[in-house]
Amino acid sequence: MSFRYDILTLFPGLFEGFLQESLIGKARDNELLSVEMHNWRLFAQDKHSKVDDAPFGGGAGLVLKADVLARGLDAVRAAQPEPTPTVLLTPAGRPLNQQIIESWSKGPGLTLICGRYEGFDARFEASVDERISLGDYVLNGGEVAAMAIIEATARMRPGVIGNAASLGARTGTAAGGESHRAGLLEYPQYTRPRIWRGQSVPDVLLSGDHAQIAAWRQRAAQDRTRRYRPDLWHRHIQGEQSEEQ
Repeated sequence: MSFRYDILTLFPGLFEGFLQESLIGKARDNELLSVEMHNWRLFAQDKHSKVDDAPFGGGAGLVLKADVLARGLDAVRAAQPEPTPTVLLTPAGRPLNQQIIESWSKGPGLTLICGRYEGFDARFEASVDERISLGDYVLNGGEVAAMAIIEATARMRPGVIGNAASLGARTGTAAGGESHRAGLLEYPQYTRPRIWRGQSVPDVLLSGDHAQIAAWRQRAAQDRTRRYRPDLWHRHIQGEQSEEQ
């Protein structure tokens, strides 16, 4: 069954190249994914297709109008074969992580709401199921966040990644999956040439001993996480301690 994305945005053209290239484009060609673009301006009712207005109380910029937003979301929901989670992309959302992505990827699709300018009229926010943020920084709009969510969820769907083993499994060890799927960064990877600028590939990776390779990769993933992402390592240790209790 095709995984459906409904994208509400003022700038659907920003998605054109992204949706046509690489694995996303192939998955759409193979009908593993479907993407429906919806321009907010189509739901405005004045002759100028006005979707925003000045904020009450004064201030810089423009605010997206609640009536236009609600009209658009209602139309999208009415056209969906089955309901999908409605996600507002906003700095006020909870931070996106791999666990959220995996949960979404098991459903029928997503409705992604992209803002612009000074954001949404706050009264519209009660219409959505969830608020999500990519992190503690500011973008011009929600389109880049929507693309990140599309790519992250799409690659979890059956058939999208050519070699499903690349995704690994939720085994509790980094040797069984890619970064974040077991609470750790992925182990370091190497390929030819064997020696480059005086640096050699670790001997164990050339040994052919799969048990030793798996053990090395697990240790290397732990070391890499501890060194580069101490915050992630701390959460990983806390999770292991909770499981032991």
